[in-house]
Amino acid sequence: MSHITLDPGDLFAVPASSPRDMRGPRVGPQPSLWDKLLRRPAPAPSASPWGTITEAHEIAPGVMWFRANARSGYRLSPRRQKALPRSMRTVDGWYEDTTEWAAVAVVFANIFDEMPAGGEASGRSLYELGKETLKHWRPEAFEGWFETSLDMDEIWSLPVMRFHRLHADRWMALGSFHASYGYVIEAGGPRPHVRAKRGGDPPYGAVTGLPRAEIRRFAVEVGELHQGRGKPFLIDPDRHAEIAIEEDAVLA
Repeated sequence: MSHITLDPGDLFAVPASSPRDMRGPRVGPQPSLWDKLLRRPAPAPSASPWGTITEAHEIAPGVMWFRANARSGYRLSPRRQKALPRSMRTVDGWYEDTTEWAAVAVVFANIFDEMPAGGEASGRSLYELGKETLKHWRPEAFEGWFETSLDMDEIWSLPVMRFHRLHADRWMALGSFHASYGYVIEAGGPRPHVRAKRGGDPPYGAVTGLPRAEIRRFAVEVGELHQGRGKPFLIDPDRHAEIAIEEDAVLA
């Protein structure tokens, strides 16, 4: 599946700067649904896991769309975060624009079904695109949320399965970012690392039925992990040094 940009430039119009501007006559086309929904959160956060926020709009109470230096996506308030099933939440409440955002779109269908998608998905709503994205990359979450079952032929053809087959000989970080990330104590201080398994872990991993398959640890910086969020994180042995540690050397 090709990457869909969620925020084409013509999709977000800057809200009127004052009540007078909002009441006055408008020049040009009538406001789109996006124009009516978007408003600046107060106060708007200045930073995200992907760097400084350059633009932010609250599309509904507690649901903020943002653009950062490298990525865009959504941030949920604590109350909105609780509306998502635990299995679909991110720990930090931020949802990047590749796959994580799909959980927000399907749970808050009443909001995202009214918002048009742009780019290659033009003519569809963000809810429809989110539903498809969730199915492609988190089929177990898709089945749980929509109370359905996918047949094996369909599951085998999904992008997440193709990704794991393509990289069956690569080391992949296990679990989510927050579940797989830790520190190892060294002379120079705590050093970040991830746990990884060749081919990934079930249910998507190419090597299944091997619960005791070898697990190794690699040094990966926090910023790089955040940049790679949304899809399985692949270890590059040329950049991510393997580290050997004792169990009592790991910090929670």
